[in-house]
Amino acid sequence: MKYLFAAALLGAGFAAALSSPAAAQPAQLQQGQCLQQNRVDGWKVIDDQTLIVTDRSMRKFKVSLAKGCHDLKWPMRLGFSAGTGFGISCVQRNSFLIVPPNGGNFTQRCLVEDVQTYSDRTQADNR
Repeated sequence: MKYLFAAALLGAGFAAALSSPAAAQPAQLQQGQCLQQNRVDGWKVIDDQTLIVTDRSMRKFKVSLAKGCHDLKWPMRLGFSAGTGFGISCVQRNSFLIVPPNGGNFTQRCLVEDVQTYSDRTQADNR
């Protein structure tokens, strides 16, 4: 009897999760405020640990990287790997920035430490 009750609770929880798919998505994705790996339109390298990334909706995001990546000012291409492999995935902490080789160098995988929305006002406030 107790197993039947536990199975019923598990089934009810599973059904609730299926009925509200938005609840299973990250909060950033629900709000449409995340940097999606398939919507990157451009970037500006501040230093080897900071990028300002623009998406196709012209929203800007400050991407902070862990130490270890070098010469980010020169790449012609950048890519993000958000872990799941789907383009709609949000770039977030523990995602990777992929920097293809330039001039005989090797491909770099840079660990993302943080992603925040960014505006020119944010930059002015930090001065």
